Amino acid sequence: MSDERIPRDFYARDGEEQAAFLSQTWCQNCMAADLGMTNPEEYAIGDRVYITGSCVQCGQPVTTELIEGDDDGYYEDEAP
Repeated sequence: MSDERIPRDFYARDGEEQAAFLSQTWCQNCMAADLGMTNPEEYAIGDRVYITGSCVQCGQPVTTELIEGDDDGYYEDEAP
């Protein structure tokens, strides 16, 4: 598997999806969820897709790994 970073176009996603990715974040520095992200950059490494940006509260980097096809609306520990 290649570790080459392949840029992707975050803004090609529909507005609702963009808003969800920008608001549903985890900041390791603030140790808090859903603080928001600015300056998103989407990229792929191998078969994994990531969005990296800056935490709205503290400005430190935050990264979200996207799980393609996992669109049931539930986190693993919340499934009915």
